[in-house]
Amino acid sequence: MTRTNGVLLPLALSASLLLTAGCGGAGSGGDGELRVAAWDTGQGKDPLDTAAAEFEKANAGVKVTVQKTPYTQYSETLRRQLSGNQVPDVARMLLGYGDAGNALVLADKGLVADLSGAPWTNLVVGPGAAVSKKEGKTYALPVDSTSIGVFYNPDTFKKRDLRVPETFGDVLAICRETAGDGTVAFAFGAQQGSAMARWAVFALAASTVFADNPRAGEQRVKGETTFAGTPGWKKAIERFSTMKDEGCFDKSATGVSQEAAARSLGQGKSLMAIAPTATMPLFMAGDPEARLAMFAFPGGDDPSAVRVPSAPVSGLAVPGKAANRGLARKFLDFYAKNRVRYSEIDDSIPGIPASKDDPGVPDYAEALAPYLTAGKTAPIMDQNWLNPEVGTRLDSGVTKLLLGKETPEGVLKGMDEAWTPTAP
Repeated sequence: MTRTNGVLLPLALSASLLLTAGCGGAGSGGDGELRVAAWDTGQGKDPLDTAAAEFEKANAGVKVTVQKTPYTQYSETLRRQLSGNQVPDVARMLLGYGDAGNALVLADKGLVADLSGAPWTNLVVGPGAAVSKKEGKTYALPVDSTSIGVFYNPDTFKKRDLRVPETFGDVLAICRETAGDGTVAFAFGAQQGSAMARWAVFALAASTVFADNPRAGEQRVKGETTFAGTPGWKKAIERFSTMKDEGCFDKSATGVSQEAAARSLGQGKSLMAIAPTATMPLFMAGDPEARLAMFAFPGGDDPSAVRVPSAPVSGLAVPGKAANRGLARKFLDFYAKNRVRYSEIDDSIPGIPASKDDPGVPDYAEALAPYLTAGKTAPIMDQNWLNPEVGTRLDSGVTKLLLGKETPEGVLKGMDEAWTPTAP
């Protein structure tokens, strides 16, 4: 299965979301009414609305109400709602750790029900299992996935006689070649609220950290390693610093927004952009007619060690105090059965692959497919970070590094200082 278009999911890889409205008290009964809490995607059709309407049609007497909240407000009242008496029966949420509203954070707090035994749980393996399962229990149905790679315009590369880089040295060569000619190698904005610095670091660390040690994320969670004490993490931040020194980014990047940087790619003012597949519409804004494609970012000088960060990013869960837990589980089973068709509504990638051999990448990202099918992937790292402050420290540390006010060691030390053994 491939996709011809992307969808800009509410993906910051730094902050997640959850609920603002719900109803009902605790218990496992129900009166045929199902309340679903979700953030407002703000773009086009939402497959959750279609699923709700079809579930009603397939279950006489059932009423499904999807209660939506703007993305920026969704996380604020999540834990208060889930720990109080006003809870939904189903809640859309981001997976893994990384923020107070993520699925595994809530599971650790006992606020999300175990879904083990559902007919789809045995299909949740690999990266999907890492962000939705824990200690043999399943806490969420993965709905959609993303992979981090590099957007570029093949036509532009051809005109400039450039080839897709296969090593980190090739990346730096493009940066040096374009420096001073009015074009920036990478569209990049590090203004507050932008996730682009994090995407770049994740793309680097995928090769420098996880190629040698696929369990690096798990080991950090267990306290067996630190960021500062991991050579691969140090190398990732050092290579980001090298990219800055080699002119890969605009010198004023710290004052550039994510949106402005993205437009520069479509307008031809930059050649590439490191970002998740889900953000294609963001990069098409500069030129809707542009023919963008993607390739895997080579974080090292050994092409065989290149890894692609990839994982399901959002899903559906059943709060522990939902009034209609039985009906809620039935809704999730219904959604899972129709997941491929629902993903076509908003051109997203199913959180559970359509088939065993299907990497589920969009057409424009077909170059990433061999990495996914061969298992040459890395996690989307902040999904393993129990305290959201760790990601915040990475963002601020990279900004200071760009300004010449921080070192790679200082960035990693700050992340370690923010680390906590359990989610706050």
